[in-house]
Amino acid sequence: MPSRTAFLLLAAVLAALGACAPPEPSGPWNVVVLLVDTLRADRLPLHGYPRETSPALAALAEDSVVFERARAQAGCTFPSVASLLTSRPASEIMAGIGRHGMAVPEGLPYLPAILRERGWATAAVSASIVVRDTPSQINRQGGYGRGFDVFDESCLERSAACVNARAVPLLDELPEPFFLYLHYLDPHAPYRPPSWHERRFARSRPERRWVRRGEVEPIFRTLYEGEPGGEIDRAELRHLGDLYDEEVLFFDRQLDHLLAELRSRGLLERTALVLLSDHGEELLDHGHFGHCRNLAYESLLHTPLVIRLPGGRAAGRRSQPVDNLDLVPTLLAYLGVEPAGRGFAGRNLRPWLDGGDPPPARLHFALQGTVRTATDGRWKLLVDLASGRMSLYDLAADPDETRDLAGRRPEEALRLRRAVARWVEESEGGDAAEAVRRARQHERELEALGYL
Repeated sequence: MPSRTAFLLLAAVLAALGACAPPEPSGPWNVVVLLVDTLRADRLPLHGYPRETSPALAALAEDSVVFERARAQAGCTFPSVASLLTSRPASEIMAGIGRHGMAVPEGLPYLPAILRERGWATAAVSASIVVRDTPSQINRQGGYGRGFDVFDESCLERSAACVNARAVPLLDELPEPFFLYLHYLDPHAPYRPPSWHERRFARSRPERRWVRRGEVEPIFRTLYEGEPGGEIDRAELRHLGDLYDEEVLFFDRQLDHLLAELRSRGLLERTALVLLSDHGEELLDHGHFGHCRNLAYESLLHTPLVIRLPGGRAAGRRSQPVDNLDLVPTLLAYLGVEPAGRGFAGRNLRPWLDGGDPPPARLHFALQGTVRTATDGRWKLLVDLASGRMSLYDLAADPDETRDLAGRRPEEALRLRRAVARWVEESEGGDAAEAVRRARQHERELEALGYL
C-alpha cells in the first residue's frame, strides 16, 4: 500500500493546485459577446495565418475554448446574426423578410430576451447598419433591440474605438449579472483603419485613390454590373488585402483595451466572453469580392469562435466542426437556463466541453442566395440551385477550395447532393425550384432596400 508520506505528499499537491485555481464566481456569470463583422478565420494566426494580425486574440485563446472549424450559417450579416442569436436556421430567418424585413422575427426565442426574463441586465453597442434597434437606410425595421435594456447605435459605421468608448462605461453602470453584446464593424469594407493607427502591412501607395483608401465599390460595379473601372492588378489586390489585415490588427488592439478594462474591474473571472463573426470576406479568392450575393465559400463560412469561460474552464482547441447556431444553447446551459424545449436548431456543447464525448458527427448546412452547401467536415458540396451546378471540395487537402472534385468523386457529390435536397425540402418547405423562386424574391427585396 502507498505510504503515509505519499498520501501527505499527494494532499499537499492537491492543496497547492486548489490554492492556484481561480475562485468560483459567487453568482450567475455575466456574458459578453463580441461579434466582429466580416472577419475570416484564415486571416488570424489562431488559424494558421503567418502574419501577426491578432496577438491579443492569441493571448485570450490560451485559456479559452478555440473551435478550429466553426461555421456561419449564411455569408451575409442578415440573416447570419439573427440566426446565431436565435439558434434558428438562416432559411427560417430569410423566410420572414416579407413580413419582418431584416428584424429578428417576433416570437422566436432571442438570447437577450431570454436572459432579461431571467434577471440579466442587457445592453448592446452596435456599429452595424443592419443590427439596429431603430430603422436605418438599409434595415428599415430595426428590430434587434428586443430584450435589450440599452441599445446604443451612436457608433453607426464607426470603428472599434468608438464601440469600446461607449461600451466601457456600461461595465460600471450595468448591474450584475449582465449581458453585453458588442458589434464591431472592423474589418468590413471600406478597409480603412483610423489615420492614427500605425500601419504594419499596408505601406504601399497605389496610384488610384480609391484603392489607396480601401474602397471596393468600383470592384463590385465591374464584377456584378459590368461597369468598367474596377479592374485591379495583383499589386492593388495585395494592397486591399493588406488594408483588410490592418483593420484586423486595429480591432485586435481594441480587443486588448477592452480585456484590460474587464480585468481592471475584476469582471473577467465572472464573465463568459465570446468572440465570433457573422461571416468572412471574398478577396477575389474565387473570382468574387465581398460577401452576400450567391457566395458560400469557406472564405465566408469559416469563421472564428472563441469562448472564454471563468477560470479558463474547458480551455483547449476543438477540431470537430460546430455551427454558430450552437452558441445560444451552449451559453444557456452554462448559465443554468435550460435550453431544451425552445426549438433551437443548434446543439448544447457543454457536455463535450466539460469532458464528455463529442456530439455525434452530422452534416453542416449553410445558404447564401441561390447557393446551398453541405459538409461533413472533410467533403463540402456547393450547389447553385438556380443553375444546378455542383462543386465538391476536399477541405482536408484543399481548404482554399481550388480543386473541384465533383467529376472525380461522384459518390461523395451524390451523397451530399441528396442531403442538400432533403435539407432544402425540410428547412425551406419546398423543392429546389421553390427555393430558387424564394431566393430571387428575397434578393429583389434586399436590392430594393439597397442591401445588395
